[in-house]
Amino acid sequence: MEPGPFKRHKARAWGKSLWAGLLRATGLLPLAKAWVRRKGMLVLTFHRVLTQEELSQTSSLAGMIVRVVTFDRFLSYAASKCEIVNVQQEPGRKPSRKLRIAITFDDGWSDNAKNALPIARKHGVPLTIFIVPGRTGEALPFWPEFAAAAVMTREKNIGGRQTVESLIESLKGMPAEERKLQLERMTGRPAFIETSVPVDQTMTWEQIIDLHASGIAFGSHTNTHEILTSLKPDQAEREIVDSKHRIEQELRSCCSMFAYPNGDCSSEVRDIVARAGYRLAFLNQDPGVWTAASDHLQIPRVNVCEYHLVDARGRFSRLIFDYAVVWKAARGLLSAMLTGFRKRVSDWWTGTWHTRAWRPSRDGEA
Repeated sequence: MEPGPFKRHKARAWGKSLWAGLLRATGLLPLAKAWVRRKGMLVLTFHRVLTQEELSQTSSLAGMIVRVVTFDRFLSYAASKCEIVNVQQEPGRKPSRKLRIAITFDDGWSDNAKNALPIARKHGVPLTIFIVPGRTGEALPFWPEFAAAAVMTREKNIGGRQTVESLIESLKGMPAEERKLQLERMTGRPAFIETSVPVDQTMTWEQIIDLHASGIAFGSHTNTHEILTSLKPDQAEREIVDSKHRIEQELRSCCSMFAYPNGDCSSEVRDIVARAGYRLAFLNQDPGVWTAASDHLQIPRVNVCEYHLVDARGRFSRLIFDYAVVWKAARGLLSAMLTGFRKRVSDWWTGTWHTRAWRPSRDGEA
């Protein structure tokens, strides 16, 4: 088992490496990568980039984190072997000689400025950060870290992260008001917030304005990071619209990009995003490839954490990246294409059936 938030079983990690190696040896993995390269580009979602010391302090779970050393080695590889583009650059229809990727960050954590940005600048990589205007400059700004910190503080047991992960997943499925009541019952009046370590804080507006002036692109991640599908339509609209207005007010420029919290979206939520005036909006639940045929308000991304980039020894691995990120995106693309094909067949069959619908004969008899 690994220290800190990373509690991966070595046997599982080695099994993953062996399976990825088998896919490469059979030619399936290179074939999938070539297919993704021809069809479009990958938009990668990161959240946090932490030092070894910060790993022992954070309340974020492993699925949110990449180590500083891993991020550095990944960007070194990507800058030399991939075509890294700005996320506002659409994929187009011409295939690229290299795998095209765009790097995005969700939430606007302070480590994005402190740790991720210097590494990105070293490798000449553009970043886009989706921020939460109503939670800037706060400690433990989002309820998952709040819940994790409360449980860890109460139990004094850093080994309880699997319990915390289960708790957070169950809370995600609740309506927003019910989740708020559940958190209040669970945490009471936690004094630990007042002494929370700086690692779990979001960027301040001063930092965001400075980064924007230096060329970093920002988009909205709602106003308070509520899961939009758990809200009433008017509440969802306030989250989507108010965040756009606040960002535009602070940065004095148009905010045209949006990322759905937790990647959750519905047709109703998508329509609200469209009416608000966003040009691009990004998902995160179902991995896939951004192709020329993609809905610009439902662009697939691939979530990336430490486990998607390192081998069983904890070292950056191109093979693991190809398997955990590119292969996953290819499977998502295939699934989307099959879904579209089934829908077209269904529409054709329904249309054919209607054309064959019963009509009375000329003399009124069937």
